[in-house]
Amino acid sequence: MSVMAPAARPQRAPESTGPTRRRVSLVRRRATTLALAVGVPLALLTAAHALVPDILGLGLVWDNALPWTWVLLPVLFLVLLVARTPGAVIGLLAPTLVWAFLFGPGVVPMGDGRSAVPAEASLTVASQNLGPEGDPAVIAGSLQASGADLIALQEIEDHDREPLAATLDEQYPYSVLTGTVGLWSRYPIADSVGLKLGLDWYRAINAVVDTPSGAVSVYVIHADSARPGAHAERDVMLAELAETVAANTRDRIVVMGDFNASASDRALAALQSEVTEPNQSEGGFGLTWPAGTPLMRLDHVFVRGMTATHNAVGDAEGSDHHGIVSSFRLDR
Repeated sequence: MSVMAPAARPQRAPESTGPTRRRVSLVRRRATTLALAVGVPLALLTAAHALVPDILGLGLVWDNALPWTWVLLPVLFLVLLVARTPGAVIGLLAPTLVWAFLFGPGVVPMGDGRSAVPAEASLTVASQNLGPEGDPAVIAGSLQASGADLIALQEIEDHDREPLAATLDEQYPYSVLTGTVGLWSRYPIADSVGLKLGLDWYRAINAVVDTPSGAVSVYVIHADSARPGAHAERDVMLAELAETVAANTRDRIVVMGDFNASASDRALAALQSEVTEPNQSEGGFGLTWPAGTPLMRLDHVFVRGMTATHNAVGDAEGSDHHGIVSSFRLDR
């Protein structure tokens, strides 16, 4: 007699498998939609930011916020990890490539090449907005300590002139002040003129400085303030400045000061087609304002006909703007 083992009962699939898969699929589809809905418009708006209408100041805000759009990229990467779809890859890759194309080259460290340039062939310039509460003597002393050959200051009030003269005149015997801007130089100033740049008062200077390696045309500007819906006068100033620089036939030009515009602001585009701004020696955007937690680079040094060897942001020294210091090689 044989004994038969009882037949094994068939395993039943968990009832939750189907609904779970559907939920996972739904989450992935929604993540893909989110990645595309955020990433593609972000890429387009970044690439064509100058075409964004400046309605209620939207164009101004978007232009100057562009460098910070990278903070959305890690978020899109997390969405990609959830979605794991080609669509999510596009949603991340499109804005990443656009941002890298627009800003990547400008944040690469330039390094410091000052030691390779003879003193007589080098020019160091420094610029800072004194701010409403800055101590002019302290700020001027800090810029002087940087070894600058030229010092440009903005937002100079009448009561600032005496302490500035007491601090700078001994080492910088050549100077010119017009309106709220001033330029101090170790080298003779052959000629200078105040510039209104489309306004009814002087907010800029153009001076010709005779350096040991030849003449340099220097512009110092304090552009009008810019706020959403209220930046027309600043735009006029920057447009006039671009035209003035374009008409300048000098081989060497420096344009520095407080432009009240970041490098991605469309109002600077015309000037940037005439002169260039060197990268930071240590990389990054070189943010200068506000002093406590800098979010924007409103202060710039643009040049033509010279090779940058150093470019850095200095201390605020009580101002609401950080100072900037740049060095250049002057080839005969």
